[in-house]
Amino acid sequence: MKSSRRYNHRQRKKLHIGEYQELAFEVMADVSESARQGDPEALLDRFLQEAIEANGLLMAGAIDDYQLSAYVLLNAARGSVSAEQREAVEKWLQASADFENVRVGPLRDAWYGVDRE
Repeated sequence: MKSSRRYNHRQRKKLHIGEYQELAFEVMADVSESARQGDPEALLDRFLQEAIEANGLLMAGAIDDYQLSAYVLLNAARGSVSAEQREAVEKWLQASADFENVRVGPLRDAWYGVDRE
C-alpha cells in the first residue's frame, strides 16, 4: 500500500489511503451435502438477505452446487466493513446447516488488497 505521508488530503481521498482506506473481506464455504439437493439460487438469496443485506453489506461472488465464494464490502459510497460486521457474517455461516468448512478472511484493503495494518 502507498504511504499516505507524501499525499495531501485530496490525494489521500482519491487514492483511498490513510484515513480514507476502505476495508473488505473474502468468504468461502462449502455447501453441505443436504443443501446440495436444494436450489442454489434460493440458498444464495437467503445468504444475501440474512447475512449480507441485514448487516449493511454488499457481496460480489457466486454459489454453485459445492461452494460459496464471495468478496464482501460495505454498502455505502465510502467506508469500511467493521470487525463486527465481518464477525456477524462468519457467525451466520457457521450457524447455518447449509454450509460447512467456513473460511472468512481478514479485513483487507479493498482497493490494494493488503491486510489491515
